[in-house]
Amino acid sequence: MGKVINGLDIESLNSLLDEARKNKELVQKISKWYARVRWAGSGFTFNSYVRNHSFTISEPSELGGPDKGPNAVEYVISALGACYLTGFILNATKRGVNIKNLEIALEGEIDNILVFLGISNEGHPGYRKVIAKAYVEADCDEKTLKEIWEETVRTSPVGNTLARNVEIVPQLSLIK
Repeated sequence: MGKVINGLDIESLNSLLDEARKNKELVQKISKWYARVRWAGSGFTFNSYVRNHSFTISEPSELGGPDKGPNAVEYVISALGACYLTGFILNATKRGVNIKNLEIALEGEIDNILVFLGISNEGHPGYRKVIAKAYVEADCDEKTLKEIWEETVRTSPVGNTLARNVEIVPQLSLIK
């Protein structure tokens, strides 16, 4: 293993970046992601399967669920935080900046949860606003950290997905 910054092998990272610049098949492969989510058979509990990982999605007890795991909207803001963390570490590492401590605190506000519950038609049931605040300690000046943060936010796949209209193609298939 060569030089390591923030737990990433610089030689391996640079090889990946070089390969992505010239290999369209690799870019196509890493541009698609898949998940399956199955009902656990009772109430508001679901299991998600991604690659060789699985996790539980569940509603909190105040919404009638068994509170066996985060709910879907909590996973959305968690995904945003994880994407920002990934991007920040990537961008800092590419600049040779050693990160000592990094955390993203997220707060999401639903526009009108009553739409989801079928009680209202005013507004929409999605997030109205998400605040993502980064707390970072690193071996560099504040200007560099701000540049890394701005690059992270600008290039975040999850952040861009949430901030833009995405074509979603719902399809129903009956199981026989």
